[in-house]
Amino acid sequence: MTLTQLRYFCTVCHTESVTLAAQKLNISQPSLSGALRNLEREFGVQLFRRRHRRLILTEEGVRFLELAEHLLSESDRAYRKMAELSREETPLKLGVPPMIGSLVLPRLYRAFTESPPAFLPEIVEDDKRGLVSLLEEGRIDMAFLPHDREWEAPFRSILFSTQQNVCCVARGHPLARRKNIGIHEIGEEGLVMFKNSFFQTERILERFSREGKKPNVLLYTAQLSTVQNMITAGAAVGFVFEFLAASTPDAVGIPLLPPMTTDISLVWKQDRPLTENMRDLIRFAKENRDLSR
Repeated sequence: MTLTQLRYFCTVCHTESVTLAAQKLNISQPSLSGALRNLEREFGVQLFRRRHRRLILTEEGVRFLELAEHLLSESDRAYRKMAELSREETPLKLGVPPMIGSLVLPRLYRAFTESPPAFLPEIVEDDKRGLVSLLEEGRIDMAFLPHDREWEAPFRSILFSTQQNVCCVARGHPLARRKNIGIHEIGEEGLVMFKNSFFQTERILERFSREGKKPNVLLYTAQLSTVQNMITAGAAVGFVFEFLAASTPDAVGIPLLPPMTTDISLVWKQDRPLTENMRDLIRFAKENRDLSR
């Protein structure tokens, strides 16, 4: 007797039909019928009798249903308890690059503190390259990462958001009224950039190179606040995701021409066993994703 057989048996009892139960369980009808026969053979009793295309429990079947439901209830209770212990003993380590953190973390903390499961991951900040290395080494469990091509083995992923990259300037800057802008039009504008190992910076510098232009970079930094402050003070021009430009007071985001978008996905190693916390984070990513672009 297995828990799977018990679940099959209880589903047939509640639907009074092997056909309906098989559909609900998403298994084949012969597989379900075989599981029921194996139970009857194991205990040497008849659990059902057929009446007008319905399956009716025998007296033995009624007693077995009570036992089966009790066992399944205890199994579920044990699973929930062990899941709680797992959350307490093995906090999830989540990698997030700084700019992506400002998109993901407010939603994540709001979702996980307002309703169960109320666990908070341990956050590790780094650029994409550093976080991929930490994933490969097993030093973090999952990461929200930017990318411009599909993730392949040894990783699995769920697309969480697609963001437009914009040129961000102070509201009073001469470029602020532009509807879009090409890299070649930025000219000698002083730039503040995330450090050059960051995925977004690599893509921006690659576009400068393709257009034969040398960027006038005043400062490379890993600090999001430094980028924002340099831009809003009118000291430099920067490149950020559209959501960040829209939420930065006294700043304007100008779409690039041709457009540049970045996908952001929740990523983990496919051979890493999923803990309950990891499953919760996967559910969060699916339920909160923003793929409007």
